[in-house]
This record gives sequence, structure tokens and C-alpha cells, in this order.
Amino acid sequence: MSILYNSKLWLRNKLGRDNLIFQSLEKSFDWLKSFIPFEWRYNPEFSQFKKFLKESQYWDKEKLDEYQYQQTKKILEYAEKNIPWYQKKFVEFGVSSKDFVNLQDIKKFPLLTKEEIRDNLDQFISREFSRSKLMYVTTGGSTAIPFGFYQPPSLEKIDLAFFDHHWGWVNCKLTDTSVVLRGEFVGNENKLFDYKPSKKEWRFSTYYLNEKTFDKYYQKLNEIKPDFIQAYPSAAELFAQLMIERNYQLSFKLKAIMLGSENIYDEQIDLIEKAFNTKVHTWYGQAERVSLAPWSKNSRLFHVFPQYGLTELLDSAGNEITEENETGEIVATGFYNFAMPFIRYRTMDLATHTNQKSPDGFNYRLFKRIEGRLQELVVTSTGRLISMTAINMHDETFDNVRQFQFYQDTPGKLILKILPNEKFTDKDLKRVYDSIKFKLGEDTDLEIKIVNSIPRTKSGKLRFLDQKLEIKNWSKIEKIK
Repeated sequence: MSILYNSKLWLRNKLGRDNLIFQSLEKSFDWLKSFIPFEWRYNPEFSQFKKFLKESQYWDKEKLDEYQYQQTKKILEYAEKNIPWYQKKFVEFGVSSKDFVNLQDIKKFPLLTKEEIRDNLDQFISREFSRSKLMYVTTGGSTAIPFGFYQPPSLEKIDLAFFDHHWGWVNCKLTDTSVVLRGEFVGNENKLFDYKPSKKEWRFSTYYLNEKTFDKYYQKLNEIKPDFIQAYPSAAELFAQLMIERNYQLSFKLKAIMLGSENIYDEQIDLIEKAFNTKVHTWYGQAERVSLAPWSKNSRLFHVFPQYGLTELLDSAGNEITEENETGEIVATGFYNFAMPFIRYRTMDLATHTNQKSPDGFNYRLFKRIEGRLQELVVTSTGRLISMTAINMHDETFDNVRQFQFYQDTPGKLILKILPNEKFTDKDLKRVYDSIKFKLGEDTDLEIKIVNSIPRTKSGKLRFLDQKLEIKNWSKIEKIK
């Protein structure tokens, strides 16, 4: 699996993502893959974890704490034995895995930053794994600190089991037919839709969704009649707003709308549920797969899966937050990536704590809101609004870039500030420009500036987009000041 995945990345980098040969090969491979039953593709981990989650979801707090303790101790002992970075850091901090005798002892261990991983990647990889058998994943994330990391193929299978489990809370399955309004498919003005048979996903381009093209999207959605929709909140909101403005109603009943990868607000949810006449389901997670927190069936509270990782919420002094409505940083230890463990990993995402109880009977930690991943949009010269999450590159685009930040004060003009590392070359500069420009389209100029520093906000975060335009209406360019 990892060989195929890495070969695909290599071929895409070599030929380009819009190369016809690459696209034909990718399409053919996906059709072949679709003939293999879903569970066969992801076994044995997928079936094992689905069964485990069903059995453990209503465990009492004492039993869940015991599971978390055993899993955390296991990853600490493994890291101490096999990972050079943790061997060195544990010695520096004067701790060992033997000092972990209860869950509160996790605070004895050092925090881990994105910069430490980015600058010392080789020291994080387990001696027990061959790098050729691992999947290389990159993320720019919402924090504008790009870095890459490794994970075993089994981690994706486990992750899918968690998603199939919590999507089941709203009667949806990974094997259902869905329409996807996210950033995977770019398209063009003549090709707005694409089908991925291995996942039964109809991918709609969010890059060309606007008032002029909307009727084509609406007609296609009614033609497909999917079980559910997966979308960025900003894309679903735009779609919902245009439906309401035109007094459109779907000709079929959706099970739910799955919203992820952006922050989400109550006003958006109300609008989307009203337009589509169905429930919204969302979750908090990240590419590093250390913490996962979906809504439950009957609440808008984020339920932190204790079976996924050990999640802490810390104030700026490093103290655990327990007070109602207090906000802190999510710090988490993932349980299943033994190829490259993330221990006390600072996500740089903020959440607000609540002591409320789950209305669905789960003894999980709850977050009232996720404050990070602020929703941001780029405005093109023709009035298209593009989510920054869609522009975020999950590939090698930002290799050799320490930090980056987009800036916009004029529709159709975007500035990308880059803080390079010492290995950055003109070849890197061209790759960054080509990748970002490809996603922006012809109606937005891109200028890249090499800078010496990128300032942080008052809360210490790096903003992914410094947007100076005031966007009051998703679809009305004339209302943008």
C-alpha cells in the first residue's frame, strides 16, 4: 500500500498533477481498486477497530482511563527504546517511561513542537521500520508551519474505522455514495465534476462554484441523489445560500452533511441545515492523527475519543484546563503511529472546555468549541471565493519552507510571504508558485515575497491568511469592501 501511495506521489511530482498521462493512470488504478470490497482493502485493522469501538463506546470513565494509561505507557516505552529524539529528550528532562504511573504523570514529559519535527525529522523515525514501507505525509496545517512526517499504512485503516464509527451516529457509512465539496478536485469551467469509484464519491469543484455556475451544480446534485454530502463549511454555506436565494429544494432526502477541515459557526450550521433540510455532523482532527473529536448524534459538543489518543487542553503556562468556558491549546499523544510517535504534540489549535455531560451517554472529554483553524477565504477578480483550506497543499509544495503566510487587500491579487530554510532554491520557488497558481486559477495574480520573519498574532498563532478584505456575503463580490 505504501509503495503504491509513494509511487503515485513520485509520478505526480514528476509529471505534474494536471498531466493527462498521470490523470489517466490514476483514474484507471482507481477503477481497478473499486472492484475490491471496501473492508478487504483495509483489513484487518479496519474490522478490528470497528468492533473495538462498538464494544468500548459506553465504557465507564474508570475503564476508559485504564485503557488510556496502558496505551500511553506502551507508546512511551516504545519511544524510549526506538526513537532517538525521545531518548535524548527524556534524558534532558530527567524522566523515563517508568515515571509514568498514572495519567497525570504525562506532564512530566516534554512537549513536542512542529518546528522540532520539521528540523529533526530523521531523529523521529523508529529503527524498527523501513522508511520505504512508510507513507510520507505533508501538511501546511492551519498554523503555516509546513512539515512532513511518516506513518505506517495501518494508521489510515485505523483512522477509517474511527470515521466509519462516528459517521454511523448519523446513519452514514464510508461505503455510501456521497458528493464532495472540498479541495481534492480542481476542475475547470468545462469540467466541474469528477467521480472516484473506489470511494463512491462525486467530487464537485469548489474552485468554480459561483452564481453563474450554480445551476449546473444543483442539477447534478439532484441527478446523483447521494446519501450524504462531505464539504468544507464555507463551500456548503455558499451552496446553501444560493439555494435559499433561488428558492431551490432538493428532490431527495439527504442523511446528513459532513463538514470538516475548517472552523464552523452556529450561523453556518443553521443556514446549511435549513437549505438542505438535514442534520450537519462535524469533527475536529488533524493529519498527524493524534486527537479526534466529533459531534455526537444529539449535541454540538465535540466528543474527544479516548480510544484514539491522550488529549490534553493546556493554558499558556502548561496547566490543564478544567474550568467551564476556558480556552487552551490542544496537546495530544497519538496511540497508533509507532513508526513516528507524536508524544505531547502541540497542535497549535485552540479549544474551549466544558464540564457538560454527553447527552448520548459517552464518558468522553468534551469541548464546547474548536477555536483554531479560523475560516479564511481568498477573493478572485471575478468574485469567486476560495477557502484557504482548499489551497492548503498536502504534498511536497512547501518543502524547504520554514513558514509562509498569504496576504490579500485587493480582489484578484494574492501575496504569498515565504520564510525559506537554508536549502531553499529557485527550483523550490518555481514549484511553490506553480502549485499555488494552479489552484488559484487565471483570475487571481500571485506574487511571492521572500521575507526574514512572519509576525505572530497576540495569541501566539501564525495566521494562514492575513485577509484585509471585509467579506460580508459569500456570493456578492460587490459587498466586499
